Amino acid sequence: MYFMYVDESGDPGRYNGSNTPHFILSGLIVPEQDWYPARARMTEFREQIKQRTGLLKREEIHSAELIRPSRTEAYKRIAKTARIQILRDFVGEMPAFFPNAHILNVCFDKQQLPQYNDYLRPAWRQLLVAYESFLSQRQARGLVLSDATDANTLRGLLRELRKNTPPFKHVVEDVFHCASEHSYFVQAADAITYCLFRQEYPKGSTRKFNLSGLFQTLDPLLLKTAAPTDAQGVIRA
Repeated sequence: MYFMYVDESGDPGRYNGSNTPHFILSGLIVPEQDWYPARARMTEFREQIKQRTGLLKREEIHSAELIRPSRTEAYKRIAKTARIQILRDFVGEMPAFFPNAHILNVCFDKQQLPQYNDYLRPAWRQLLVAYESFLSQRQARGLVLSDATDANTLRGLLRELRKNTPPFKHVVEDVFHCASEHSYFVQAADAITYCLFRQEYPKGSTRKFNLSGLFQTLDPLLLKTAAPTDAQGVIRA
């Protein structure tokens, strides 16, 4: 059995100049036998962060908030360089947290894909098809756990895929909602998604921190067979 933890970056609507030009999904695929060891490693990491910065283990690691906090009061008490170092360390440790994990990524540049009015369904279709293929190759079953998303749309999409030819047989159940504040695994998926976003859309104000290069540290975990023509295996269409 595998668990795929998914997070999104960007809004799914058509680009109009004032919303995000992208819609990104990242799925962190963890085998069940690694779940407890991975959680223990992340818990120990959070204890180290607590000792270093005072950030409590119950506080969510939310990547965009770490860079520019607006809602998280605990972040505002930590210097920006220290907050960014939390993100760098969290991402840098992922190959050690999840030595047998894989990462699936879907990155839609809306201006390159103008045929869609809404990007959520086609992006999730690509992610789920790639996950089903991954599971099929291993003759294994898998669950999907996601931070807040459109549960009804995904339920309908999965049921449609199970009627396809060939039908889905390895992704079981509907997508489960798993709030990020209660799951270190979803927080890891959020960090992955944020790093891919910053690689694809680097921001001038963060260039000195080299956030655009942070996604490359995840290279050992990237499921490159998902998109063989892309150097990082990112599904783009």
